[in-house]
Amino acid sequence: MAEESQKDSELELLELRSFILRIPGEHFFCESVDIPASLSTHEDQSEQEVLEQFVGEFFDTKTLSPYPQDQVAWGYYGSLKEKRVFIFACPLVKLRQMGWQAIDIFRRVFPSFVSVLGKSFSKNTILFLMEDNTLSVITYLADSKIPSSLFSLPVESDDEESLKIARGKLLSLVDSDNYDILSDVLVAGEVDRQKDGVFKFEHEWLQGDDPSLDLEQDVFIDSEELWSIDIRSPSFKREERKRRSQSRGKWQATKIWSLSMAATLILFLGLKIFGVKLQDRQTLALNMATEVPLVIESRKLLEKLQQNKLGGIDPFGSIGRLYSHLGGTANNLDVWFTSAHFESRNEVQIKGEGKNIESINTFIENIEKNKVATLMLDRGGDERRKIRSAGGKTSFEMDIELIEDTKTKELSSVPN
Repeated sequence: MAEESQKDSELELLELRSFILRIPGEHFFCESVDIPASLSTHEDQSEQEVLEQFVGEFFDTKTLSPYPQDQVAWGYYGSLKEKRVFIFACPLVKLRQMGWQAIDIFRRVFPSFVSVLGKSFSKNTILFLMEDNTLSVITYLADSKIPSSLFSLPVESDDEESLKIARGKLLSLVDSDNYDILSDVLVAGEVDRQKDGVFKFEHEWLQGDDPSLDLEQDVFIDSEELWSIDIRSPSFKREERKRRSQSRGKWQATKIWSLSMAATLILFLGLKIFGVKLQDRQTLALNMATEVPLVIESRKLLEKLQQNKLGGIDPFGSIGRLYSHLGGTANNLDVWFTSAHFESRNEVQIKGEGKNIESINTFIENIEKNKVATLMLDRGGDERRKIRSAGGKTSFEMDIELIEDTKTKELSSVPN
């Protein structure tokens, strides 16, 4: 039992290390600060190092929050070219109250408004952003990527009245004169790290019915640039960047070695094959070609016989096994299906909706814990599931593999 508990803890820790944590914006103190014209980079300092030093000195001389610098988790987004930096800080005591005592275990830790840092508009603009149950108002000066102000409030994402009240309160906190106020609310979606190291932050409009608003609102931010937005301590971030760089170096070395060995093996095999007489090669190829269709057909037949022995595709029985884990009551389910496509007896593609992300994750956890089904993996080893939450609606799509129950296995083992 102790060993199983330790393994479960290690698996949970591994999952958290790949998770991007976004802290609700209402817990942050924010301020946009002008950078002195004299501040610039030096030969031995990068722009990020200069900005980090400036922000650190700002905490020593100014009052961003009632808490000193060593009692807040902070980050920034700025540019020496624009001579402005946007600083944000969350009290560590607030993180502990929310249950995030050890934020260093996560892949990245950002404020909920991270996905709109770097957006720009041709005119002075006021934008509303909703991420989960947090609504933020952000003001931008024309052609500037640095927000001039930002405020956040908690909302009920599926309650129009709550959203309307919060939007009015937030708008009263900013100077809206000489600003264009965007009519719709931008909803933050999933985050995807691309192969080139750039993070893609997905967005969509809450209503999506204003023709003047561009539907394409995804934001791309380089992974190195995101380190300044990460709210963990500068010392931790420096060590973590160094560790990840070393890990990437080891991985590249391993990959190069593997490719070299593969190339050597291919060369060796090529030389051996080249030594075979042409007539022998042709005979061998002809024999193999005639055997391939037979092997494929035999495999298909065996699979079909095995499925028939187990009862064939059983959509009603399979859905029935999943139904008891949907949560809620018969008249008020936490999760419900909109479609189910059976690739085979055990492989099913399911689409549906849930009350929230937590309900869907609980459903997945329950079917795996009770050995009803497991999530299928793609070629990269990632789970084949997608969860989207936007406009008060949470939907999902997943590929699962049903596990044969004990009764079915016992029946299938009885000789005919």
